[in-house]
Amino acid sequence: MQEQDQASQSTPESSRRLADKVTAITGAGQGIGRETTLRLAREGASVFASDIREDLLEELESEVKATGATIATGIFDAAKAADAPPFVQAVLDHYGRIDVMVNNAGGIRTQPFPDVTEETWDWTLNLNLKGPYFYMQEAAKPMIEQKNGTIINIASVAGIAGGMTYSPPYAGSKAAIINLTKVAAANLAEHGVTVNAIAPGIVETAFNWTLDDLIGVQQMGLSPGEFMERRRDSIPLGRLQQPQDIANVVAFLAGPDASEMTGETIVVSGGLVTR
Repeated sequence: MQEQDQASQSTPESSRRLADKVTAITGAGQGIGRETTLRLAREGASVFASDIREDLLEELESEVKATGATIATGIFDAAKAADAPPFVQAVLDHYGRIDVMVNNAGGIRTQPFPDVTEETWDWTLNLNLKGPYFYMQEAAKPMIEQKNGTIINIASVAGIAGGMTYSPPYAGSKAAIINLTKVAAANLAEHGVTVNAIAPGIVETAFNWTLDDLIGVQQMGLSPGEFMERRRDSIPLGRLQQPQDIANVVAFLAGPDASEMTGETIVVSGGLVTR
């Protein structure tokens, strides 16, 4: 609770800097995606949120609409390249344009080297790399026509640090999305479109609590939460990152203050990983 209070206290007041923006986000049902959707809506953006779970989208839509903000939702699978064109078309059908694309959906399966199966490899790369690439590519097309736009990819410190990892495919996919952020930025700069990435550290979400159970409890025999405590102790700033910490940086990159930034990856890890 103390960590969440600290994170909420550090969250700046919304300024409605995105009042004229249409933002689209994948994996919006929970964790970083959910908090990012709420933050962008508070900034005045019209939001299109997607996920594979209808129940989570319904809850999110109700919460956003209760604030008076504008939101539309759709069920799309971020791991499927074939879902990218209809996703972007749905945004255009609702709002007529797309100004900000947030590639947030992602996942991990904990199989260490040298035990990774081909099925785990394919599942991980489809969700964390193949899907995001084609979503990014599709979103870029109307942005090129508009002569402006912003694409934000959610990577991970695993894609920077390398070395020991709970999932080689996950680390590899996140390293690749950081590289493709640079590739897309270079190709889209002449069209007024910026592309940046964010590399979160250890964020207190269901994603990392699942690792606490799979690795800490089931593999290491620790008590629930003990593995997360050990990981927290490795962070120089002394706390786990909260979803709001990442949402704050998304809001910055989506706004006018980041208009001269492109091809960059911002690390939000409390000092766990530096560049």
